[in-house]
Amino acid sequence: MTRLLYLIGIFVILTAGSCKKPAPQQEEPEEQPAEVDLALVKVEFPTLTANGYQINIRGTVQSYKDGVVTSMEIKWQVDDGAEHAHTFSGLNLNKLDAYEFVHPDAVVAETGQHTLKVWISDVNGQGEDSRTLNNKKTISFTVASHSVQRQVLYEEFTSSTCGPCANFNLNYFNTTFFDQNAGKFNLIKYQMSWPGSGDPYYTAEGGARRQYYGVNAVPTLFIDGEEGTYFDTNELQKDLNSHYEVPGVVNLTGYYTIDNNNDIKVKVVATPYISGPYKVHIAVVEKTTTQNARGNGESEFHHVMMKMVPDAQGTAVDMTDGTQFVVKKTASLNNTHIEEYSDLEVVIFIQDEASKFILQSAAAVEDASQIDF
Repeated sequence: MTRLLYLIGIFVILTAGSCKKPAPQQEEPEEQPAEVDLALVKVEFPTLTANGYQINIRGTVQSYKDGVVTSMEIKWQVDDGAEHAHTFSGLNLNKLDAYEFVHPDAVVAETGQHTLKVWISDVNGQGEDSRTLNNKKTISFTVASHSVQRQVLYEEFTSSTCGPCANFNLNYFNTTFFDQNAGKFNLIKYQMSWPGSGDPYYTAEGGARRQYYGVNAVPTLFIDGEEGTYFDTNELQKDLNSHYEVPGVVNLTGYYTIDNNNDIKVKVVATPYISGPYKVHIAVVEKTTTQNARGNGESEFHHVMMKMVPDAQGTAVDMTDGTQFVVKKTASLNNTHIEEYSDLEVVIFIQDEASKFILQSAAAVEDASQIDF
């Protein structure tokens, strides 16, 4: 009997053990796709254009997370108009890779002020990416009613005591470059008061232009109010060609005369094709100087600014589309660094004070018969 109970006990234990529900096996978690973050880092579009021009939007996107970007949709919209979308496929953008795009739909806007919005609307066919704050850019631009050929304006900050300035002026931005592009640009050089003792032809008016642009090194070259210093002739040429193709939006001419007292009178005649507040600037430059030579290796200096008329602040004008205006200014050329009065040139230009963009430039003509004041 005792043996029977013992066997029954063993059976119960074995049975209980065999009837225990097996623990479920832990499933492997599904692998989540890596997040993507595609940023619209740059949009290239002019802030000023003219009626009838068709402009394709250029830009750059960059990937900032581990997920691979294989496609994206870029959209743009002017004001509240139609949205223009295009899908760029066949991409393979890994983290920190950049991609430059050109949207195939050109912008054609009517005369006036406009707002352009450009944004990434779809990544990898999955809608918005993991971070949407860097997907959009907004640009304000103006469309002029008409256009004329642009005359590009160069402004260079340089010095006869600056070694790199000599390298730049003798080997890149030199007379050969000027001759090859004659008729496309006007040039003003502001001699600076550093390094060392600086250029003796430095003026406070040149210093005011330096402060306006925030220049802290020489040489520095501006083209139509934008920085464009390249120690590379090909890049300089490419930049000039690009700016020369931008429509001019002011029909600009000028006249001047210098009397026996070395007083200069300048008359500016302009017909703008946009409206708004701008500045008219007038610069008297000497085509070639030699007496400011110092130790940097340059023996001649070209298009050196001698006097701003009436000063470096320029003349404020409130332009109206299609309405001609005239500016008449006088200044004394005494106490300047002019070496030869027969070697002078007068450059006039109109600038947007806020954006620093140059609307148009011109070389004034010496013609006393046009001076009526």
